[in-house]
Amino acid sequence: MTVLFLHGVAGSRRTYDWLPDAIAGQAVMRVDFRGHGAAARTPGAYLIRDYANDAVEVLREIGPAFVVGHSLGGVAAWWAAQLVPELVLGAVLEDPPLYLGSAEGHASNGAIPHFRHLHEISPAWQAEGVAEPVAAQRLAEEAYGPDPSRSMRSVATSEALAARAYALLHLDPSVLDTVIDGTLLAATDVAAPMTVPMTIIAADDALGAAFTSAHEARLSLSHPHVSVERVRGAGHSIHDERAHRDTYLAEVTAFLAKRTST
Repeated sequence: MTVLFLHGVAGSRRTYDWLPDAIAGQAVMRVDFRGHGAAARTPGAYLIRDYANDAVEVLREIGPAFVVGHSLGGVAAWWAAQLVPELVLGAVLEDPPLYLGSAEGHASNGAIPHFRHLHEISPAWQAEGVAEPVAAQRLAEEAYGPDPSRSMRSVATSEALAARAYALLHLDPSVLDTVIDGTLLAATDVAAPMTVPMTIIAADDALGAAFTSAHEARLSLSHPHVSVERVRGAGHSIHDERAHRDTYLAEVTAFLAKRTST
């Protein structure tokens, strides 16, 4: 069987290059969403349903699989589990912004200034012809999350910095338009039943979690079977952080192992 990894917005499949070829006996598969990495650009078609359809298309090709998604990829995995539950054996969502699609959620999203910044630097770096190592160096100096004292250099692994540099140098900048204007996740249905086994690996509220403790409480009322593991001290991109990468991989491995042993 296969475990399909889905990256976040403004990322790419390279964010998972550090993973082993198989986890808990499941072959690892990485893909680029439209407008990201090596995938085709599709201006005007960068809403959550579009990304979910990208995931569903892959699942139809490879057959039933596990899905692991970060941020946007986590919400796309949620959608895929609703659209084609017969093709999703189980899902692990890493700090998914499930509740940020509403007007209220978007208004409270503290990451929007960050995405505005990316909207400025991505096309500028592409036009300038910035080399990947230079872009990685520039990213290393930037703040990581809401705490300005945490730079990306101090938190993220060198592989993560290189992957982020690559992603921004290959991103269709218009991908970020729907993030900034709040339309990206607006159609997400968090209330509908979920039959697929699922767990969420969440970041620390104090460090910019997209799936907050308040969201966890809301989800427990409508979907009590979805378990949540909150990683204290971790920011939004848990799998990128050198201090928490092992925890992330252990959680994914445990989930897959449990689902394949029953």
